[in-house]
Amino acid sequence: MPQTNQPHTWKFFFVFFVIWLILPDSEYQSQSVALSDLILSRLSDYRVALDVLNSTRWGDFAPLEANRTENSDAGSPKYINLTGFRDEDHFSWQHLNKFRERGLKLSHHAVSAVDGNELWDVAEGEPIWANASGVLGGQWVRRPEFSPRTPDSYNLSQSVPSMHWYADKWDWARNLTGTSGRIHLRLEGNKTVTGYEQLSKTDAPLGGGLIRNMKGVLTMEDEGSSFETRLWGVHWPRQGVIMMTTTSEKFDGIFGLPHLTLGPDYFQSSQRLLNQSLAHTIATKKKNIYTDQNIPWNADVENPLHTPSPAPNCEYIIYAQIHPPSRQSLGLGDTISKGENVADIIQSIESELEHPLGAPIQRIPDLHMSSVIYSPDCSFMLETKGPPDFPPSEADHLVGVKSEIQVTRINKWLITYAAVIFIQVMLLKDQMRETYTPSTLGRVSFWTISVMGIVDCMTFCAAATWVSEAQSTFLPTLTLMFTSLMSMMIGGSLLARIHEIQAPQPRARREGTAGSNSGQASSTASAPLTPNATGTGPILPGPVTAGRGPDPTAAAAAAAAAATNVADGAAAVPGAATATRPLPPPSPPQTFQSIIGRYLLLVLFISFVGISSLTWYATARSWFINICVFVYLSMWVPQIYRNVIRNCRRALKWKFVVGQSILRLAPLAYFWLDADNFLFARTEPHSFLVLCLWVWLQIFVLATQDIVGPRFCVPKDWTPDAWDYHPVLREDNVEAGALPIGLNPEDSPGHDHRRSSEERDKLRPGGGITRTIDCAICRELLEVPIVKAGEEDMSVTGVFARRMYMVTPCRHIFHTDCLENWMKFRLQCPICREDLPPL
Repeated sequence: MPQTNQPHTWKFFFVFFVIWLILPDSEYQSQSVALSDLILSRLSDYRVALDVLNSTRWGDFAPLEANRTENSDAGSPKYINLTGFRDEDHFSWQHLNKFRERGLKLSHHAVSAVDGNELWDVAEGEPIWANASGVLGGQWVRRPEFSPRTPDSYNLSQSVPSMHWYADKWDWARNLTGTSGRIHLRLEGNKTVTGYEQLSKTDAPLGGGLIRNMKGVLTMEDEGSSFETRLWGVHWPRQGVIMMTTTSEKFDGIFGLPHLTLGPDYFQSSQRLLNQSLAHTIATKKKNIYTDQNIPWNADVENPLHTPSPAPNCEYIIYAQIHPPSRQSLGLGDTISKGENVADIIQSIESELEHPLGAPIQRIPDLHMSSVIYSPDCSFMLETKGPPDFPPSEADHLVGVKSEIQVTRINKWLITYAAVIFIQVMLLKDQMRETYTPSTLGRVSFWTISVMGIVDCMTFCAAATWVSEAQSTFLPTLTLMFTSLMSMMIGGSLLARIHEIQAPQPRARREGTAGSNSGQASSTASAPLTPNATGTGPILPGPVTAGRGPDPTAAAAAAAAAATNVADGAAAVPGAATATRPLPPPSPPQTFQSIIGRYLLLVLFISFVGISSLTWYATARSWFINICVFVYLSMWVPQIYRNVIRNCRRALKWKFVVGQSILRLAPLAYFWLDADNFLFARTEPHSFLVLCLWVWLQIFVLATQDIVGPRFCVPKDWTPDAWDYHPVLREDNVEAGALPIGLNPEDSPGHDHRRSSEERDKLRPGGGITRTIDCAICRELLEVPIVKAGEEDMSVTGVFARRMYMVTPCRHIFHTDCLENWMKFRLQCPICREDLPPL
């Protein structure tokens, strides 16, 4: 009785576990009484820190060697009761004065002095972007006059006893030890601008009377390693100054930020703004304590929730100066014309970007910024690389675009990528119209189409994941998701048809039909297309009308084997011997559903590893991505292999092969070649060149297989026997019936066209004769080149001439196009109805 397939319980539980990991956690899953108490305690600490901020004045925080007011005692340092700003915290605040000086120097360089007067100090410099929201990238360098500190320099259990620190004596995260690296800064400013009454000019530098909240995401790369952190702070639009800091359990950075500014005017404005915004945030968090358990002003991007055992990280304070747009970047000349107001031009550009009305904009300048970064606990200072310490040819600080321009770039890329996938779908549909019969489906490699489908599935998963959070990019992302889904479904239908044709039959059926087909298989087995060692053997097998009886040699060998078995005591009848040995149960073939399930698990695995690679060293991440892309672009290798195994010259249309290769390379070219890509990915033109050469090498091999033959330069021992439909026809042994039917002198209705030596060398460099015969399919004349005895036809003309005809195992000859079109529907000879080997 046939056995039924038992369900694989472990596979079900494994898939269920993977889905459980993917689904987002509920907001109420992590609730507990202990965690709620921890949040209440942290909010109480924040309220106390806010009270400290409101009760302090400029100059109350004056650590050793840091900037002090004129009335402060130069011999006694001053600290405030904020975590990280106390004397017992042992932060390296002795470099705070250097941090302020470097920031002020960058500001003075960004806004040039007029007649020796620093107009930036009194907020009367050149007009600057009022909205600093955008993305920027550049390089950083380390200031050499700082000595680093280790975790042993601190006692977190003493300074923050309410927390149980995790691995506080190990190397802290977000620590930079290199001398240079890459920096990426993403800024987002509050749309609400608050005005305040600034101090007199004697208290310069001044902030300009306007201030707004600002937050940013800082990404740093250091000798291969990289990290990402969030910063919170304020922005003075008129001066173009941004100050942000990280905040954690061991550092009340946002509460002490006003004490880190350049002067009393900056302190006063930031203190008033933070008093309102911080108080509102604390009240909102306390009200939603059971539904919102994220840490306010969290610096850790990966862990947004409160935890009783945090891991220490290096803290950061950033001072950034926005550079005013140049007249050339605004499309203005060097001379000032009448009625020309740069401030009005900048304001009109920002207004059109924030609220598009269709106003004409000639040019949108880049967002340019310089910055200095200070870590008070890990004791190092970094600066963006650029003037005046470095020439502009090496680097020019941070350069990027405003957030509206960035969103436009992303939308354009998403729409372009969706259009590329749509063209891929059209090419795939055109190929499916060509590949619709069992014969043509058997030629296409299952793995070639699978690689394309896997990448389309990854694109769909990425778009479907992002579309739920997309705001300004919702419609382009939805378009990309739809086109990738369409490509995935159409490609999946083609894969299902290929699998149905190419799936191996059950073992029992194969064994049952082996005996009945053995005689036919032996009679139709392909013979070599070259003479035997004596030079008298036939080139082609005998005609289809030849005897189909058993081979005498094989019969004698079988009789001898039977006699030996009888002598050894075995049964002479094969059935008797096999009756005592039951055949193993047939193994069920692999279903298409199981293959798709494995593909989905592969997509999830690659996606998880790809996301985790963001925290790897840059070199390791680059190798991983390049290897994955190399495997992806090796999609034509399985097709090359299948052409060799099946002895098939061409299985796919050239429009499909070339089109898919270009379209699959196009999206990669944007990130590998364009330095201004929206991901700020490091360009690798040499790697992309290698990938392009690899793809076109595969196409060259496919073209060689189509022209010369699929087994060109492949040893015969490496490939199974297959029928060659384009053999070299020789004049040797014409009497033995070696040529196809109708081409022998005695039975050919055609005639020989013998040529002189001069004419023969001109038309066929290899020499020989040409005979004509009527094609049984199209009834047109077919000219067949015949190589004379003792000669070799190695010319290019001979290679192309052999492609014009096809010879069947039953020794009938046809036009190549005629027989190929016939074999798309029926694998039988049009004349004798003999079964034909598939192409």
